Amino acid sequence: MLVAGENNLSQLKTCLAAAHNFLLSREDALEIFDSLSSSITENWKNVTEECELSEVDKNLLWGRQFLNPYSLEID
Repeated sequence: MLVAGENNLSQLKTCLAAAHNFLLSREDALEIFDSLSSSITENWKNVTEECELSEVDKNLLWGRQFLNPYSLEID
């Protein structure tokens, strides 16, 4: 999905570039991201247990599909 101009990368910096389109300042957008990131981190264990994911699946998803370093790049 194109988020900012022709940019469709799944990265925080893409979201920050588009924040003004949603009447958000950079600081507000970063606050939202920090809140979401904390919620994912804090609830990861309980959610994966509830879904009955194996340790292999948990390890494959964490840091790849959820909060991978590439997605967190700002600049």
